[in-house]
Amino acid sequence: MFGRIDSSAEGLCVRFSMAMRCAERPGMFTMLWQHEFYMVMEVTYGEYVYQALEFKVGSSLPPDELKGSTTKEKNGVWVRGVAYAPSLHVRKFNKLEERKGYLFHTIADEADGDVALYGKCPELVRVENCTAWRPMSSVLPNIPRVVHPDDIKTRMTHVAGRVLHFVCGVAGVEGEGTFTFRKIARSTFYMYPEEALGSRVQSASIVWEQIERLFSNIRNVMSKSGTARSGSLSMEWTAGSMNFVEVTVCIYYGYALKRNFYSKLTSNVFDKGDDEAR
Repeated sequence: MFGRIDSSAEGLCVRFSMAMRCAERPGMFTMLWQHEFYMVMEVTYGEYVYQALEFKVGSSLPPDELKGSTTKEKNGVWVRGVAYAPSLHVRKFNKLEERKGYLFHTIADEADGDVALYGKCPELVRVENCTAWRPMSSVLPNIPRVVHPDDIKTRMTHVAGRVLHFVCGVAGVEGEGTFTFRKIARSTFYMYPEEALGSRVQSASIVWEQIERLFSNIRNVMSKSGTARSGSLSMEWTAGSMNFVEVTVCIYYGYALKRNFYSKLTSNVFDKGDDEAR
């Protein structure tokens, strides 16, 4: 449907007109697509977020990129991504600057009355002149979700209190000891590879939308009555969703209810009398 499957290199990749558009995530049986976000463990900074730009077999890269690589890595698939740096790094670790708020507000001197929507969601800055080649074997299993501020303001996406969620509304170009910033228009921002490559692509990241719908349905059930102790919901739950996340619902009044939504989403998930609520 997309192109020729090639397994000549370490791992799988798909070729489009002689160019790779995706490569297999190590040990996950899912693909990392062009324009998709991924995380790599960097020696200096720890977990770092990138957005995939292109893929190549290691043996075709310049020798400088392969320094210190193993033979297995050289024969495997590599990904080049643009770095999304934490705003604190861009601000030279200046805590006083960070207290001023998000960069996408401060660079335009904007006030935002809905800052509570962001919670403590960490901010990233796309550093446009900072890209890096990394072997696919170094890609972490974590699947980050990088959200544009417009989607948060319009309540399309919720980020407050959610792990692996980041907000990015600013791009920067690094110069000699300084950065030049600009706001990113939503029309030029790709949260999922489907936005750039079309709906035929089925990325691991798009499952976040399924999780968004799940919690939206839960909120609807709970808002029907302020005194309701039980409710039910029904929605499609795919095999990809099953592999992506396990949902735990905690109920107050001293009860905690854990329910695996993979097998039975239509069950009564808020009933205090459930045998699992102990």
